[in-house]
Order: sequence, then C-alpha cells, then structure tokens
Amino acid sequence: MLNFTSSANTNISPLSDRLSWGAVELQVTNLDRAVAFWSSALGLIERTSTAPGIALGTTNRTLIVLRPGADRPVRAPFTGMYHVAIGVRSQVEFSRMLARLIQLNVQVGPTDHLMAKSLYFHDPDGLEIEITYETPERFSHFGDMSRTLTLYDVEGNAHSGRGPLDVRAELAHAADADPMTHLADDSYLAHLHLKVAALEPALDWFETLGFERHLTLDAWGFADMGAGTPNTHRLAMNIWAGPNKPPMPQDMAGLVHYELLVHGDLPAASHHLRQDGNVLRGTDPAGVAVTLRTDK
Repeated sequence: MLNFTSSANTNISPLSDRLSWGAVELQVTNLDRAVAFWSSALGLIERTSTAPGIALGTTNRTLIVLRPGADRPVRAPFTGMYHVAIGVRSQVEFSRMLARLIQLNVQVGPTDHLMAKSLYFHDPDGLEIEITYETPERFSHFGDMSRTLTLYDVEGNAHSGRGPLDVRAELAHAADADPMTHLADDSYLAHLHLKVAALEPALDWFETLGFERHLTLDAWGFADMGAGTPNTHRLAMNIWAGPNKPPMPQDMAGLVHYELLVHGDLPAASHHLRQDGNVLRGTDPAGVAVTLRTDK
C-alpha cells in the first residue's frame, strides 16, 4: 500500500523560506583535481583558502568548500549525500550552463521535473552535482500517486516529473550567451538530497530545524521537504540503497558538513543540537555534521 502525503497547494503561501543553505563542505581524494573540475564545469571561482580546504562560489558568496581527507571515491551503500543542487535564477543561465557542460564534454543528464529543470553530472570522485532552475509556476497538482509518479502542469497535461529535456530547445535560450563565463552571481544552493537510514526519523529530525513535509512516498523510499515557499523543494531524502545503512566511512569522498541559515530566531537547543556560542551544532540522520546560525 502506497503511503502518499503532500502539503502542496495549501492556502499558506509565504514569499520566502525560513531556512536557506550556507556552504556545503565535501571531502575529496585529490584536492587539486576536484578544484579544477568544480571550477571548470560550474564556472565557480576560488574565494578563499580555508586550510586545508578551498572555498568556491560566486563573487559574493561561498557555495562549496572542498577539502582533502578521502582515500577512496564514492561507494554504495552508505548514508550521506545523494547529490547537491546549485540553483540558477533564469532560463538563460540554465541553458548557458548546459552549453558549458556540453562544450567541456561532461556527461550530463538534462531532466524535466516540471517543478524544475535539472542537469545531473558527477565529479571525479563520483559526487553527484545538480544544476537546477526552479519553475514551480509550471506545476498545477499531483495525480494518482498509487500507480506512478504523476504531476500535472497548469494546462492540465500529465507529466512524469522525470522526463528528458529537449536539449536543442534548451540551448536556443542561450544562443547569444558565452558558455564559459563564471556562474552568475545570483546563483545559490537550492537543496541537498540525502541518503538516510529511514525516512520517518529523518523527516521528524529535520522538522525540528524548520523544514516541512512536502511529499512522502514510503513505498518508493523517498521524501521531500520545503522550507516555506510553496512547490519548491529544499531537502530530499531516500533509502534507495536499502534501509538502515550505516554512515559513509570516514575515508570516503562525500559530504562532511553543511551550514543552514535561519531567517529568524534559532530553534531551541535539544538533544539533537547543542549550543556553541551563537550557533547550534549537531549531526543529522545521515551522519553529517550540521551548523545552524541566524542571518540576523
């Protein structure tokens, strides 16, 4: 029996999120190689050295911190990061990034999720990267989820949410843009997708931080959470590698820390989170270190 819940299309329509992502920290097997790939493929610039790591991002914000520490690339099955998604704010920038990846001969999977358009590819350690352009205005409602994942667009057309994009049509939007310029300054960390040991405990844990349930598909081992703004996803999780898997080994490439910015007051310290000066620190259900701080 498929357990499906969704909070989409409620009467509450906040204009902004309660939480946003700060820097995401990844450990890699070869720092120089990783910095070269992330800089080239995404057009990120090197912002600072955070010894022993390197911070990458746009001219006005850090998005990714790469650091040494891994002896082996990504291997399944462990909990941890499934992928990290960097968001762009225009169709032209999304299409320009697609052109860039093609020009660099990076193997990429252009995917239409209806609520967003996405480009999926991997770094040399097997860390999955997503570039996403959120398009919630195209989405109307969910269909009968007891059979398959079905969404409907605003014109009433059924959509799988996982179909391929028309590459030629996408590239046409950036015909006059230079694919090799740096990533646009208004780009941002859109979401993390995590591999967890079990959905319900993970959903409960992240609710204490201020995320809210958006879509839960127990039979498929997948769940999605928002942070306020309707029909956008800020956190996803799955148990596709199997339930109750252990955290990734300390010597494996992967996500080791991330920061969340709270747009308001910090939640109360609890057994999940401990007070450390002006921030809260803890370990999430995937075994990853997390820091919360307010942007006030």
